[in-house]
Amino acid sequence: MRSASIASFSLLLSFVTSSVLADEASKTDGTWHPVSAVLGGRDFPKEVRESIVLKLSGDQYSVTVNGTPDKGTCTIDRTVTPHQMTIKGTVGPNQGKTLLAIFEISDKGLLRVCYDLSGKEFPKEFKSPSGTTQYLVEYRKELADGAEITGTITDVPDSDVLLLRAEDKKLHRIRLNGIDAPELKQDFGTNAQAELSRLVKDKAVRVVTHSEDRGGQIIGDVYVKLSESAEETFLNVHLVAEGLAWHFVRYAPDNKVLAESEKKARDAKAGLWKEGTPTAPWDWRRQQADEAKKK
Repeated sequence: MRSASIASFSLLLSFVTSSVLADEASKTDGTWHPVSAVLGGRDFPKEVRESIVLKLSGDQYSVTVNGTPDKGTCTIDRTVTPHQMTIKGTVGPNQGKTLLAIFEISDKGLLRVCYDLSGKEFPKEFKSPSGTTQYLVEYRKELADGAEITGTITDVPDSDVLLLRAEDKKLHRIRLNGIDAPELKQDFGTNAQAELSRLVKDKAVRVVTHSEDRGGQIIGDVYVKLSESAEETFLNVHLVAEGLAWHFVRYAPDNKVLAESEKKARDAKAGLWKEGTPTAPWDWRRQQADEAKKK
C-alpha cells in the first residue's frame, strides 16, 4: 500500500512539475516587439527597433529585421536566477554563432533580455554598458491571432483607426481589418472620420485581433451595438457598406462580404461614391510618396 501511495505521489508531482514548466514556457512563446533596445550603451533608433520582430516557440527562435531572417535554437534554463538562454543560429547572419543571454518577465508581461553577443559568458545583470557587446532589449508580447479585447472607444484619430481603453485599463490603437478609408487630407476623409466617431465614440466594443502592424497597431474586427437594444454590428463591413471605406483587397483578398458590400455601396452611390470615381487611399499614399521623392 505504501509503495503504491509513493508511486501515486510521484506521478502527481511529475504532473504538477510538467504543468508548471509548460505554463512557464507559454509565457515566452509568442511574437514579441521591442519597446526599447540598447547596444553597448547606445539606443537603437525607433525606425530600426520597429523593424524587429522576435518569435519564440519551444526551443526555436526566429527574428526578422527589415525582412531579413535569423533563425535557430533557443535553450532556456529556468533553474537559475536570472533565467538563461543559450541561442544558436542556424540560418541568417548569426548562422554558426552562439549567443548567451539572461531574461525575465515583468509583472506587466514585458520580456527583458540581455544578450552577450560575443558568446563568451552570460551577462551578470540587465545592463548594456558603453563599449561592451551586451545588447539589452525589452519586448512586449503581441496578442495572439483571434484574441478578444473589450473596452470603450476613447478617440477616433483617423478614418479607420480607433483608440480603445480596455477593461484592464490598457490603451490600444486598433486598425480596422480588411478595409482602407480615405486619408484625412483626401476628399471625404474628414467626413469618414466624423461618421466613424459618431458611430463608436464612448461606446463599448468587442475586438477580435488579426495580428499587429509594424507600428504596433492591432489589426482587428470590431463589433459594436449602435444602440442599446440593437444586435452587434460588424463595424468593418458596415463602413464599407455605407460608402465610408474601401475593401482593402491586398490584405483581405478572399473576404466576399467586404467585396459585396463595396459593390452595393458603389451601385447605390453611397458615401464617397457619390462623387464619380474617388482615388483609393493606397493610390493616394503612393502619389504622395512619389511627389516627396521629387522634392
